[in-house]
Amino acid sequence: MKCKLSIQEKLKDLRIERGLSLQELSDQTGLSRAALGNYETDDYKEITHKAIVILADFYGVSSDYLLGLTENREHHSFPVDELGLDDTTIDLIKSGKLNVRLICEMIKHPEFENFLSDFEIYVDNLAGMQIRNMNTMIEQTRLRLQNNGIPDSDHYMKTLVAASINEDNYFNNLLGNDIAKIAKDLRDTHEKDSDTGDPITPVEDMLGTFEELKKTDNATQAQMIMYSKLFKINFTKMDPYEFKTFTEILQRYSDLCKPVRGNGRGRKKK
Repeated sequence: MKCKLSIQEKLKDLRIERGLSLQELSDQTGLSRAALGNYETDDYKEITHKAIVILADFYGVSSDYLLGLTENREHHSFPVDELGLDDTTIDLIKSGKLNVRLICEMIKHPEFENFLSDFEIYVDNLAGMQIRNMNTMIEQTRLRLQNNGIPDSDHYMKTLVAASINEDNYFNNLLGNDIAKIAKDLRDTHEKDSDTGDPITPVEDMLGTFEELKKTDNATQAQMIMYSKLFKINFTKMDPYEFKTFTEILQRYSDLCKPVRGNGRGRKKK
């Protein structure tokens, strides 16, 4: 996950948040649809100063935010000490060692307050003290019964053992479940990011290709499947003439698709 969003990603996110199409955005800002589409393309870098000003004003964000000079959409003039952060924490955030964007998304998650509350309960140790107190009472009862000749195999003795709570396991599960909910939601949110791993592994993809090839009836279908995987193009939407033209161009100009020639080491003709 990237530490910061690019200007292209910010522009696309802002438009999607407003529920606008490129044409609708064009109608409302006066910028051309083609230019707006280019501004959201990852490899497009030439965004005019005028466009930055117009889009920043339209979305109600600062130009510095779009330019990547700050991650705050609005300008905040209050002193940093109002945030309650100590010097070490501020230095750590400024160091770039932490993914601050990820931290922000964690804090904004609806389950974060619940996680922090459970974390505070664990750190304060009050609940832990009560667990240990209860375990001690249970163990004292079990020892008294044991001294009175009640065997450990007795059902009631087993019930007392089962009633004891492992403090570490309890809080591990509690905090682990809290953070797992947050982590899963954030992973799902970023599932389609360019730097996120594909849900299908290369091995699964390869096995799927083999299965598709087994079902093919002719060489043309097999070619179509292989080219689809190689070029990430849905060739099934092409008509036969388009696919034939495409394959002829590849075979003529691409080294990947040229037929393998002999090495000239065969038997000499007599």
